[in-house]
Amino acid sequence: MIDAAKRASLDQIASAVPSLVADGPAAGCRAIDVRVWHGIDLRVLPDRGLDVGAAWFRGVPLAWLSENGEQPPAPVDDLVGARWGALWPGGLVTTCGLSNVGAPSGGLGLHGTYSHRRADEVRIDRTEERVAVTGVVRDEPFRVERRIETRVGDGVLTVLDHATNESEERVAAPLLYHVNVGAPVWDEGASLSIEGSVAPRDAEAAAGLATWSLPPEPSPDAPERVFEHVLPGPGVSARLTSPRAGVELVVESTLPRLWQWVHPASGTYALGIEPANCSVAGREADLAAGRMPMLGPSETRTTSLTIRARYT
Repeated sequence: MIDAAKRASLDQIASAVPSLVADGPAAGCRAIDVRVWHGIDLRVLPDRGLDVGAAWFRGVPLAWLSENGEQPPAPVDDLVGARWGALWPGGLVTTCGLSNVGAPSGGLGLHGTYSHRRADEVRIDRTEERVAVTGVVRDEPFRVERRIETRVGDGVLTVLDHATNESEERVAAPLLYHVNVGAPVWDEGASLSIEGSVAPRDAEAAAGLATWSLPPEPSPDAPERVFEHVLPGPGVSARLTSPRAGVELVVESTLPRLWQWVHPASGTYALGIEPANCSVAGREADLAAGRMPMLGPSETRTTSLTIRARYT
């Protein structure tokens, strides 16, 4: 820490600047740019579920950003089929759910509607140790109280969610944190380490099973690859080491399952590390398998995601 007597303003080590996007598709949408000394800098998107867009660790870009750029939230009625993907800006953390995760299912589109909900009661809290952004996101029938915190002098980002079922019925409540990493961190020489066994989702993933831990060669029109990591115990931990970027990332979560998304197509080239409590086969598949997480009336579920970054 820096002695308070040696600085004139907290902005020198921990700033948070709210703004409205001036142009482009997301014109008029809210953003909060958070900068912390020797930590993870964030662009928080209150109008996209209080998710995290671009992010940097001591100047190194961490997040994968899609060619779509920042987008405004879409009306829920527009989120049918795979429409979600065409409106996805990428970003370090995208929240999927809370009524459907994965394939369109039961009349719900890909990855649900949460990331198209606007946050209310948004607050910024700064100290010499951290910057926190809090807010409330309603994705019916759920009310999510979210806290995002990045630390000063330490590469640690946390997302803490309290999701409450406000209905009078027991409801399905799937959740997946889509942590998205791009070049230069996910690039030649990088390696991903996750304990446990690995199962491919489909034939495309099976063809790349031998190299799930290494960045593939980019290829035009290459299909995505999706794997499930069958973990040896509770909780999620994945470690990505990138000698080229000189950075190591560790993704941890209280959620019990872990998926991995790799997209090797030229011009996309992304890695997704995805803690979840469900499959990515969609709502109906999990209900039929008896593996759908449920929340009772007025029941609250607390989940967390932590991303740690350090120089190597």
